[in-house]
Amino acid sequence: MSVVKAYPLSECIARPKGPGGEDYPLVDHLLAVANGMGNPQEDIYDRLRFLAGLLHDAGKSRYNWQEYIRGRGKGVPHAFAGAMLFAVCLDELIKKWDLKLKEKQALLHLGLGLVHFLYEHHGEIPDINDCYPPWTGGFVPSDLKECDLEGIFTLVRKYFPELDEKGISFTALDERLQEINLRWKNWFQNAWRHVDRLLESGNRYAVGARLCLQRENARLIAADRFHAAGVRVDELPEEYISPGLARQVQARIEQFCSARKQVLTAAGADRLLLGAREKWRRKAVEAFAREWGNGVFTLELPTGYGKTLTSLSIALKAIELGLCRRIVYVAPYISILSQAATEIQGSTGLNVMTHHHISTLQRLMEEERDEDVLLESWRAPVVATTFNQLFRALFPSRAQHTLRLHGLKDSFVIVDEPQIISAGVWNLFLALMEATTAELNTKVLLTTATLPELEGGIFNSAVSLGKAEVVIARFSVEVRGEGDEEYLAREAVEAYKDYGSVAVICNTVKDAAEVYRWLIKLVPGETVYFLSGRLTPLHKKARIEEIRQALKNGSRALVVCTQVLEAGVDLSFRVVFRALPVIPSVVQAAGRCNRHGEGETGRLYVLNLLRGGETDTRNYVYRDPDQREVTDKCLTNYPVFSEYEASQVVREFYRECFRRNTHQAVLEKILEAASGYYSAPANVHPFGPEVPGYGIFVPRWWGEPPEIIKTALRKFHISRPDEIWELYAGKDFLRSLSFMERKAFMGLMNHFVVQVPAEVAQEIGEPASNRSLLRLRYDSRYRDDTGLSVVDMKDEHEAWFI
Repeated sequence: MSVVKAYPLSECIARPKGPGGEDYPLVDHLLAVANGMGNPQEDIYDRLRFLAGLLHDAGKSRYNWQEYIRGRGKGVPHAFAGAMLFAVCLDELIKKWDLKLKEKQALLHLGLGLVHFLYEHHGEIPDINDCYPPWTGGFVPSDLKECDLEGIFTLVRKYFPELDEKGISFTALDERLQEINLRWKNWFQNAWRHVDRLLESGNRYAVGARLCLQRENARLIAADRFHAAGVRVDELPEEYISPGLARQVQARIEQFCSARKQVLTAAGADRLLLGAREKWRRKAVEAFAREWGNGVFTLELPTGYGKTLTSLSIALKAIELGLCRRIVYVAPYISILSQAATEIQGSTGLNVMTHHHISTLQRLMEEERDEDVLLESWRAPVVATTFNQLFRALFPSRAQHTLRLHGLKDSFVIVDEPQIISAGVWNLFLALMEATTAELNTKVLLTTATLPELEGGIFNSAVSLGKAEVVIARFSVEVRGEGDEEYLAREAVEAYKDYGSVAVICNTVKDAAEVYRWLIKLVPGETVYFLSGRLTPLHKKARIEEIRQALKNGSRALVVCTQVLEAGVDLSFRVVFRALPVIPSVVQAAGRCNRHGEGETGRLYVLNLLRGGETDTRNYVYRDPDQREVTDKCLTNYPVFSEYEASQVVREFYRECFRRNTHQAVLEKILEAASGYYSAPANVHPFGPEVPGYGIFVPRWWGEPPEIIKTALRKFHISRPDEIWELYAGKDFLRSLSFMERKAFMGLMNHFVVQVPAEVAQEIGEPASNRSLLRLRYDSRYRDDTGLSVVDMKDEHEAWFI
């Protein structure tokens, strides 16, 4: 095959010139990715990974691609070339290396995966085709003619001398690729004999879950994206926590807990309860120190018993023992991340990177952006993220999502309130999390007051680090019929008159907004506080602080909200009204009553809220019919119960749900993925089918910005929120920043972002060229009291975000 109009590889660039005007040589990029994936001096598998990295962007030496990247032509595909050339080299190495049958099968399993990952390393994760190579029907051998094949193979042969010209001839590539087409099916069959043998070596689902994790893809994507973004991993020691620092931070948490105890004691908190919190924190850390060899742990503490600080103490103990290097805290909703991150940073003094769902407009989905790399790599001592983002790491649909697996490696993962995960995917989630403990050296802690059954998804064993008994009954739960928004509002007002501090928790944003509308009518002149996920993190933080100060000072406080208050918010009310959810949410909501035992028994009233007196909106959020039916049965059996009985009610709920449906069928997705059909578990969502959403930047702030925000503002010479957007939307600003500076800047932006469904985003958002976020088109659309909560939307999208 003759080479036509090819740039010499030595003169090729991998992307446009960098911010300093320097060239970005393609050869340097190929070597960086190769070294990030493997080692040519190690075993055959590591050598094959190195080869994949060396060839991954070989197609960028195409004449037309080089013209495009230099601004003189249109873009052309390039990934196919690396996949084709790698397949040719794989074919030759199998012939040259003296392999036993099992070694050959294992190498083919790795090799076929790498062929497909190279082919789609800028797109969706492909299924492994069992009949023909991925380029079939799209590209032919002659498409390689624009590449500098001589330069590419000269580079390859420095590390693989066995790939000599006798074995691989440029003029015979056409015939060689045709031969590969013919033997592809045989390759596939041999590769999956290796998989079958692995599956037979132990529990099929446990082994399959380990095969599901996109580790090989993650190696390629991380090496590629980090080098393209100018990131030198060896220059970022501050992304980890050392054992020595972990010991210092544990001492700081001790001081923090002691100071908080003094404050709560002065405020009238129950001493017995405060003592129990400290007792269980110490016992849990001691239990972990004895049982650290396991991978999955559980911590069951009643709401208000200090599970966040207890979980952090356990994680730091793991780091002190040299078992982990990073903490990843995972919460159900974006709405509680800001407060959780603040508490973690305040109690530990560690830097916390917050990552939530920042989507892109459909027309930008194929673009690679530096801020995506920073957000998705989770390179920080402490990462605070959502279930959505963790599920993207475990069940990725795009190559870019696999970056998060590098963040999970060597991490202590705290999964807060895991019971909120949909029952239909619970076992699948458990299986993949357990797989990370084996494949990525993670430790996983599931922490909640209401832990579901684990036996359907944990195939080894989970170690309990604590299952605290209730020391005082802080609340009672009472079921109260049904009614519409006005009825609920009037009931809340009556309780407000009698008790002074009342919270109303609704199932959807629209329900909460309608109840709020009634409340401000019924108590004119009084302050009614509104909370939902449609407030910016800064606004939400300021609002929660307003409520906290009102409660602290003994003022009357009337709050209406979504599930924002149900998890992760340390506020305490005399009375809470809860629109009928499922049993775990009933108990979580009850934990906002008399939270610190500071007064007489708090009251939680459960009402079946019917929108407009007709529509039951519970199934918009709680979609499992078994859980709804079992909840109704439990509340019929226990129309009134105290905190002492709450754990029994929860146990009966989960026992009956598990009896009705073990949800084992979903585990078949594991075996499908292990067999190369990676699309089977792709896009699994923690709360059911995912509704596309977008981040809206709101250029406003409320109250005094926290010190971390002030520091960031000073660093980037920003005096008003509008300037944040102007910098972000600027053509070269992000590229001019270092890795750490970009991470800090994107962290700053997150404090001004609200997530909304696609339909709402199209109405109120304004895009910027090649940027992920949208800007609020009209500032007046964001209300001081309800943020972006009062926006029309289809009912089926209400559960997308609380």
